[in-house]
Amino acid sequence: MTEFICSTIVSIGMKIIKYAFLVAVATVMVACNKTDHNVFYQEIKSADKMVFASMAITKTAIMDDAKYDFLGDRVAVYSYNSYMQAFINLTDLLPSDIVFDDKNHTVTVTLPAVQTELTGRDMQMRKVYENIGLLRADLDSQERAQMKEKANQDLNREVVNNPAFRQQLIDAAQRKARAYFEAMFESTGYTPTINFKN
Repeated sequence: MTEFICSTIVSIGMKIIKYAFLVAVATVMVACNKTDHNVFYQEIKSADKMVFASMAITKTAIMDDAKYDFLGDRVAVYSYNSYMQAFINLTDLLPSDIVFDDKNHTVTVTLPAVQTELTGRDMQMRKVYENIGLLRADLDSQERAQMKEKANQDLNREVVNNPAFRQQLIDAAQRKARAYFEAMFESTGYTPTINFKN
């Protein structure tokens, strides 16, 4: 009997983002009449897609072939990474999503909802461990393909269809986005309140 066992390790990292256009936004805001907020809106909207957090998902697959146990062990452990990121599509930003109060120097911004997407995976699996008995055959390409297919199925069930994984990434991206836009608006002299659409 050949048994495939898969496990998942998830690590979340913040994207280090360099957006020269945001420096231009602050410059435009200071240079223009403070009541001309449409220019500010257009500059932010033109950023399109901003990635604020990424997730590396390490899948580990174990094959334990005990069909011919009397011939020796046949155990193999392989792993590979898949990647997911969280982003904001600023093309969905509406003029009504940015509300300035020039009298009190405040601004309320409602950003589009943070979205997540799988961005790819390693083509090759990494061999972590193998214990193949002298009388047993090495793993062939078909068996490795079966291991990866099982791991992919588990990945879809555990990550893609599991809101808890996505929520971790969304929460991280919202924290980063909130800090980022707060700093940007504060640099123009406004006290911001940053919200997100559902």
